[in-house]
Order: sequence, then C-alpha cells, then structure tokens
Amino acid sequence: MTGTESAVRDQALIAPEAPSLVRAFLGRKRSRPPRTSQARDPMFRRSGSSFDLKSIREYQAADDPRRIDWRLAARSGRLYVKEYYEEERESAVILVDLSASMSVIGSLEKGKGGASGAVGDIEARKVGATISWILGALGLPTSVMTFADRSLGRLERPRGGSAMRPVEAFFAETGAAASPDRSPPARGGTDIGSAIAYARASSRYRRLVVVSDFFDAGFRPVASPFSRNSFIRLYRPIDDFLAGALELDIRDPETGRRIRLPWDGLTENAYRERERDLDGLLGEAAKRGAFYRTAMPGTNMEALYWDFLEALYG
Repeated sequence: MTGTESAVRDQALIAPEAPSLVRAFLGRKRSRPPRTSQARDPMFRRSGSSFDLKSIREYQAADDPRRIDWRLAARSGRLYVKEYYEEERESAVILVDLSASMSVIGSLEKGKGGASGAVGDIEARKVGATISWILGALGLPTSVMTFADRSLGRLERPRGGSAMRPVEAFFAETGAAASPDRSPPARGGTDIGSAIAYARASSRYRRLVVVSDFFDAGFRPVASPFSRNSFIRLYRPIDDFLAGALELDIRDPETGRRIRLPWDGLTENAYRERERDLDGLLGEAAKRGAFYRTAMPGTNMEALYWDFLEALYG
C-alpha cells in the first residue's frame, strides 16, 4: 500500500459540514422538494411520464440524436427535440482530476496552507467526494469519474442516495492502486478534453462538474459539449513555494523532471501571465453561464459548495 493510498483510507473524505449543508438547502423551502408532476416549482419538479412534456426546442450539438422529433423535422425542415421533466432532472457528470500535479495543492483547511496536513491528491478526492455525496443526498443522479491522462474509475449513482460509504470507498480506492486492467497508477499529465469527450459519449446527463487544477494547455472551457458546466479549480499560490527564495528547484510531478530556474522579475512575470490567461479562460466560460470558483488554502468551502448548489439549480 502506498503512502497516498494509506493516507486516503485513514481519513474521511466527505466534508463534515456536508449533511448540514444538504439539510439547509432542502430547508430553504417550507417543505421538502415536491416530487409529483403537479409540483409548481420547476426547480424541484420530478416526474417521468412520457406525456409530461416540458418544451420543444431546436436541436443542439450536446443533444442525443435519438431525441429528435423526426415528424416535426419533416414538416419544418429543421431539427427539434422534445424535453420531458424526467430528462431535465438536475443529473450531472462529475469529473475529478487525480493527475500528478494535484499533489502540490496542499490542504484547503484554513491555517494549513502548503503541503501541511495533505498527502498526494487527497484534497481533490475530498472535494470530489463531497460534491458527489451532496448531489446524491439531494436525490440527483450522478456519474462520477476520476481521470488523469486516462480514465481511472467510474461510479454510477442513477438514483442518488445519502449513503456515504460507496462514495468514500470509491474515492479512497480509485487511482490509488493498480487499475482493474493491472496498469499502474497514473503519474502523468492532465487530459481534461479527452475526459469530457468520454463522459459526453458515455452519458446522457446534460450537466458537467470538473474538479481540477486545469493545468492542461489544450483545454478550452467554452468548448464543453455539456449544456451546463461547473468548474472548480484547486489552486496553490506560487508564493507558498518561494519563501524568499532566489531560484526555483522544482520536480515536475507529471514528468518526473527536475527543473531549476532563477526566480527573477522575468520569470515571475511569465508565471503571473500564465495564471491570468488560465483565469481568463475559465472566466470567459463563466460569462457564458458556467459556474467557476477557485479553492485555495483558507477558502470557505462550505460557502463554495452552497454557491455551487445555487448555480446548479438556478
């Protein structure tokens, strides 16, 4: 058993405030969310009758071609799809990045910046497990996937559920040991685009949640094929590494190469510009309707989870 695997197994991954968060979110109404087709609140409407038609709209690239109304297409000359309330449930695909670079995030707990209190990619597992459990406890179907340069594991929860054990077990084990095909644990880079493409091809859910550091130069958030997107970036400021140093001696966790660079004005400006570019890409997606937040040491994660739920249901 590796140090990371042992550390993951030895601690709870779902945030302790998650149950109270779920209760508070459900309790913002006077009663629990209605589940009948007569419910007036579309935010929580849950029905499955084939006659419970919500809308007819034009076909989009993210839609399943099997849902095209071909009779209407023949009459109008354009492609349309029918939406039913069951298909519009706030189901979601959750992608959690466990690539090697996630090991440098450090603890997100207040007062525990840097690597203190964290081993490997535990913080990514914690955030992924917490979001997965919260959505399940709210009754939302979820398809949870972990990835690096390839897919690592998948947990299907088509009916949601409040049981913590399946979620904890999945995130404790996925990617920490050899995969079922006996390939070694992932230690490579991040391929977010391939993970999203695989998720889109293998799931009919229309909402996407990505937990990552987004260190993938080829990823373009606005190109996501999902209709609703949430991006949660785990981030550790470069200043945590420096502590007055005049040069950087870094071992790249994704390639294993050791790099030594002078930390002068030119290097700092280049790094800051890269950070601004990444933030700009995710910010552009937010302007187009995506949810985007950064989680770093000291971030109020309970507030972040609440904002995420508000955006998901908004």
